[in-house]
Amino acid sequence: MHRFSQYFLVILGFYGFFLLVRFYFSDDYTDWIESDQDDIDLKSVTMRADKMEIFNSWHQCFSENMMSITDAEEFWTNFVGISRKCDAQANVHQLGIVTLRNSDEMKQVLFPKIFNAGPHNFFTIGIGRDIRAEKQFRRKMLKLGNNVTYYGADPIPYINGELYSQIGTYFPLAIGGKSGISNARVMEKYGYIETSMIHIDIIYFFKEILNITTIDNLWFDAEGEEFGNDFFDIFYQNGRFDQNKIDVCQINIEIHLTSDVPNRKREFMKFLKRIIQEKRYGVYFGDAYGHIRMFMFNYGSPYCVEKF
Repeated sequence: MHRFSQYFLVILGFYGFFLLVRFYFSDDYTDWIESDQDDIDLKSVTMRADKMEIFNSWHQCFSENMMSITDAEEFWTNFVGISRKCDAQANVHQLGIVTLRNSDEMKQVLFPKIFNAGPHNFFTIGIGRDIRAEKQFRRKMLKLGNNVTYYGADPIPYINGELYSQIGTYFPLAIGGKSGISNARVMEKYGYIETSMIHIDIIYFFKEILNITTIDNLWFDAEGEEFGNDFFDIFYQNGRFDQNKIDVCQINIEIHLTSDVPNRKREFMKFLKRIIQEKRYGVYFGDAYGHIRMFMFNYGSPYCVEKF
């Protein structure tokens, strides 16, 4: 009987250890340890700063510091430092922008500032086997009483398909600036590889496949030629989004270098200068890890300005 009790206690101990390990790696544990941060982040919905005053201040700072630069290499190199300087000078933090963290990068979001904001959608273009930030956003939005509909696209189903299906609809597609075959850098089972892929035009994806023309959150993390230099056109006034009446509010985007590095940097300078000239998007939280990351918000959309 004594030996049986010992066996029982050992088994009970192993089972208890198993439950602790399973809890440690579960979403419940993540939700628990991040609950205090949720309380801090969700206070951002009460921030009522003058959006246009902040945008105008940022725009003036960015124009004064970047528009006179004519060398593309200098423009690329200086972007992050000037971005941080102008964010601070314009008090961009007063907009209530919240930072979410994936395993190796950060994303920025604005939560709806109006109660019962209605349907909310979220697009991830390039999943990269990581949806930690998407899950953080979902949890925080649920605490605000908002449900989010998620759509994720990545050409590699391995891990990505099962992972994204936990929160939304997964599409095994490569989304690009236009339909066609081009080089893409994708994460396969054993790491990144360069390969040729068929890409679906992003406009076709939104309008024809999903029949969606109002986009709340859009995260681009596509690496390679699929987002060529003609891709930048979608954000311009009378560009492809405008022509197709697609309204996008918040964009987290990564600008990756392509095989023609000097030309890519020239096109980036051209893109950002036009964004400044048109004065529709704010471009905040510039960061660089070989490629450039930034957060864009659409001040030209009454829907976006009112909701966020």
